Amino acid sequence: MHFLTTIGITLAVIGAILMFILKQPLKTSDKLLIAILVTFVVKFSFDEVSLITGSPLFSAIAAAFGISTIITCGWYIKYITDTKTGFGVKQLYIYSPLVVFIAVLLAFFPSWVSQTGSTGYDIGLVSITGLILYYFWFCIDMLRKHQQLIRENYSGAPGSITVNWMIIIIALQVAEFLLKAVLARFITNYDNTNISIVTNEYCFIIMTFLLVVLGIWQKGIPVFIPSSEDISQSALQAGDLKRYQLKIEKYMAEQKPYLDPELTIEKLSEQMRIKKLLLSQTLNKGFNKNFFTFIKEYRINHVEAELKNKSNEERTIMDIAYMSGFNSKTGFNRAFKEVTGKTPTEYLECQVESL
Repeated sequence: MHFLTTIGITLAVIGAILMFILKQPLKTSDKLLIAILVTFVVKFSFDEVSLITGSPLFSAIAAAFGISTIITCGWYIKYITDTKTGFGVKQLYIYSPLVVFIAVLLAFFPSWVSQTGSTGYDIGLVSITGLILYYFWFCIDMLRKHQQLIRENYSGAPGSITVNWMIIIIALQVAEFLLKAVLARFITNYDNTNISIVTNEYCFIIMTFLLVVLGIWQKGIPVFIPSSEDISQSALQAGDLKRYQLKIEKYMAEQKPYLDPELTIEKLSEQMRIKKLLLSQTLNKGFNKNFFTFIKEYRINHVEAELKNKSNEERTIMDIAYMSGFNSKTGFNRAFKEVTGKTPTEYLECQVESL
């Protein structure tokens, strides 16, 4: 067994054990992450056996396990925020195309992997590519929904909330397939062994390292997800919507809750004594904004007002940004540009020119 593959397998096993010990009680997302690491060990072990024996059968088995990890990555992203729903039979439906493909492959194309350039090989290659693209889209969709939930519940997005790092894991798995399968079809006389060693060792070690380090560090992110029944029972009438709008505007102007960098929709709901669902509906329907955008605009308006305040002449713009509820320079610069159309530097230059 190659040296880096051995290290990767060892790291994955140790990582799975550490997660099992350090993250008790295990949430659904933690269990899925452990499952991904275990599947990685199986997948890359089969890849290694394929290199040693030269049998394409083991490589095909490894590919099936590899595709399954892409799917599980998508579910992991979902269950970072969905901390209450369990993982059951309903969630297994997404694996069915992969199961069907494997069954058809075994039944009708038992030798396709050894017939590079044949019609059977091309059909198998196109089918696997389609599956990978489909599951890649599934992961992207889960990430999009995750980001939407964050913006509906949190006024800021520190590193412990985002799971954008998972896209690296998914992209590396897709890259590994492209290197091993596509090169075999379109580039003649390339060294399959060398390519496999590079993809198996380097992709494996990078993915495993990221999963172990970031997976242990990643926290579950509780969010408010109203059921369809709750939504139907709490539909806001036009008069109620206007009343809640005025109440929110008054509270924001008088109490300035947006100055709290850790403000969430749950916290604001408790402060205003408004149900989270009604608060969320008012922001979405009355102000046509999600919670993140709503609070962001108040913070930027506060920054602009403080910049015009002569008592703040000795303060830097970042000092004022932190006073206004922002908790990172990157987040502030992005938000400032989105709201004002200018970077903080450009804004200050315009202010100086107007004097």
